[in-house]
Amino acid sequence: MHGPAQGSFTLSLDCEGLWGLADNPEILSKGLINDESLKMAYDYLLAVLGKCSINATACFVSAFAVDRGTLYDQIELVERLGGLNTSWFSSILRALKAGELDGWSGSAFYRSMSAAGIEIGWHGATHLSLSQQTPDQSVALEIELASRLLASLGHWPTTIVFPRNQIGHLSLLRSIAFENYREGLVSDRLSKARNLLAEFNLNAGCETQAFKFQNGWGVCSAGNFLNWPSGVRRLVPVGLTIKRWKSMLRAAAEHGGHVHMWFHPHNFITAPQMKVSFAEIMRFVGELIRSHDLVNLTIGEQAARARNRELQ
Repeated sequence: MHGPAQGSFTLSLDCEGLWGLADNPEILSKGLINDESLKMAYDYLLAVLGKCSINATACFVSAFAVDRGTLYDQIELVERLGGLNTSWFSSILRALKAGELDGWSGSAFYRSMSAAGIEIGWHGATHLSLSQQTPDQSVALEIELASRLLASLGHWPTTIVFPRNQIGHLSLLRSIAFENYREGLVSDRLSKARNLLAEFNLNAGCETQAFKFQNGWGVCSAGNFLNWPSGVRRLVPVGLTIKRWKSMLRAAAEHGGHVHMWFHPHNFITAPQMKVSFAEIMRFVGELIRSHDLVNLTIGEQAARARNRELQ
């Protein structure tokens, strides 16, 4: 299966707990995503990656990554953000003031990912959108909060996965030492319909370009979301999802292309069948890595490889 160049596989994870669902009262009220279920999801994720010898880039919401005491130390700043963005922060502030942080605190998962050698990226301070529509004042406060929380973690990431895949304020973010980001996605109804139809393509191919440089940034491909069999996406059989991904991975191995998978670890909680597809696809990726048909690269490693090529 050896092609003209070695193909690559990247896995990126949006690690946010309930911070990414702060405006979803139905999910919040169900209590399905909690400390216990999140622990099971992250433990399963790390077990599969460890068994298959696959690394990933895990981008954490800073407020999710820190311990509770550190978060409460910054409650005044969170409240200032809430005053400017009431719809996003109403459930966050209610949980903080009540001391009910079940599902909101992921410091244990941050530590376990770091200890496993997973590359750590940034997914916002509170998962507030950083799109161009978000006012400068809110973005400045979000960055100030992030700087304080990241200082407590002792690690400043260089890679961003933008909350909600909505990209903006790039000049400001580049000026504070972020270097790479995952390309955004269009989320209108037509794009969502196209993406759903693509799930039924058993001959799906790979991407030809994994990484590019643009306006001083390293930009990795937007990638493909591992189908979350919930809602209308339950129409896609798990077996079909597995076949589609294997087609993409074979194409990357044969043609020296790229495959980039992304999802949220909490998706395992709301759609447990996703564990089946993830485990089998990772097993197949592991086989291709062991046979040297694919190389597994984090976003940071993709960036380093691309920069080295530019210097040659």
